[in-house]
Amino acid sequence: MMCMIANGTYSGAPDCHLVYINVLYGQVLAWLYSLTTAIEWYTLLFAILHVVAMSVLVYCVWTTPNRARWERVLWLIILYVLWARIIIALQFTTTAGLVCLAGCMALLRRSIKAQSMGALLVIIAALIRFFAAGLVGLLMAPIIIYTHRFDWRRYLAVVLLLAAVVGCRIYNQRTYDRDPEWRYFREYNLLRAQLNDNPNAYTLTTAQMPEGIDPMDYQLLLRFVPDAEQMDLPALRQLSATVGDVPFKQQLLNLHRLDKYVVEIVILLALLVLMLLTTGNRDKYIFLILYSLFVIVLSVHVSLDGFLKNRVFLCMLLPLLCTDFMLLPNTTGLKRRWGIGIALAVLSAWYGYQIYEERVTADYNRYTWTHLQQPLLEYVPEGAYVTTIGTSMMMEATNPWRVWPYECRKYTLGWMTWMPLNKPLGHSYRTLLRDDVYVFSDVNYVRDHTALQRVCEQIYKHYGVPTELVWKVRNGKYALVKLKVKSEELKVKR
Repeated sequence: MMCMIANGTYSGAPDCHLVYINVLYGQVLAWLYSLTTAIEWYTLLFAILHVVAMSVLVYCVWTTPNRARWERVLWLIILYVLWARIIIALQFTTTAGLVCLAGCMALLRRSIKAQSMGALLVIIAALIRFFAAGLVGLLMAPIIIYTHRFDWRRYLAVVLLLAAVVGCRIYNQRTYDRDPEWRYFREYNLLRAQLNDNPNAYTLTTAQMPEGIDPMDYQLLLRFVPDAEQMDLPALRQLSATVGDVPFKQQLLNLHRLDKYVVEIVILLALLVLMLLTTGNRDKYIFLILYSLFVIVLSVHVSLDGFLKNRVFLCMLLPLLCTDFMLLPNTTGLKRRWGIGIALAVLSAWYGYQIYEERVTADYNRYTWTHLQQPLLEYVPEGAYVTTIGTSMMMEATNPWRVWPYECRKYTLGWMTWMPLNKPLGHSYRTLLRDDVYVFSDVNYVRDHTALQRVCEQIYKHYGVPTELVWKVRNGKYALVKLKVKSEELKVKR
């Protein structure tokens, strides 16, 4: 969707408001697309950044002093496996994490050229995804401090770099704030994300709902199908405050979600134990223990009021492995070598299996998109709009090098609710009743009392408009649906 905004597919002209990507980066993309749309600049720049970042990482690992060749080879293998896992599902969060990691590794060098390259990569990463770059930077900060020690001149460069990153962040915020509609959207989306990405938000009962908030409207918000007229900014402010008051005991229950990373955690703990048993350097020993506690506290903190998503976990895993490499003992016994080698081999094999699974899923999604979903869009009349209820449209399966316009115009809810580019659509369920709006949905969403049926119920509840679902076209899995008014005499609630 961000690619479609940048290349003009979404709104008709290239735009720099990419929501999660800094407008500075968006302005560069919009300018490139204004030159020619024959090149998918969004994808091309990511590809270039990936190659540059991995080249820097390989150079930094291979030229690190006091490391045996077998150690360098092992760490390069796991880095390439994780890179393959990232690029098989090319995504802006992991791109920012990888680029920031390369920048931080370059900052550890004493060369002015290396530090300049590192600073540039960190700034670009922060432009692509500020919080992903911040997470990687936070995890790399201890090893930077450990390496620089008390050399204040080297910290001066880091301070200047942080000032540049913060300056870019401020520029992004002020760009949104200059336009009232974009300012409204920016705050709205920030609060919406805090709810959708917070497991505590899903525990609220009807009795805990703020006054004036319909529980079903809230449930549809959590399912990424909000009625923006009902779930407006004041409503989200109330809900955010309510979710923020969830007891700490309830938040602790969210830690069980870390069990999906149990294999990775066990391997990392085994690697840590091997390194602790091997090192004879007291400073490294203490640093490894403190660093491990720091990572554990950070992981727990993220899990208390958020979902630790796989792309975020990958952004944590990469700097952890690089830090372990930088702290390897200068000499290790044969048994410890075998132990470290086996731990990294198991981790590589585990992510190799994930690459296979991701590839199978990608092939299935591509087939579904190409053969089951795209053909349905051909039935949308010229000039009409299509929207989705739920997340059944697999747009991610589109060829990333050719994200061209559909035969119909599309708009989405979810994280694009209240976006000015959606005007005049998307700000109320009532727009779903327009003659030129069609709904793309999973067939089960129509047959069962799920999201689409609930939307019809809420239209009648809030606006007094009785609606029915009319099939436009369907296959065995997906459908285009029209929401029709049952009666011409509308009893609008006052």
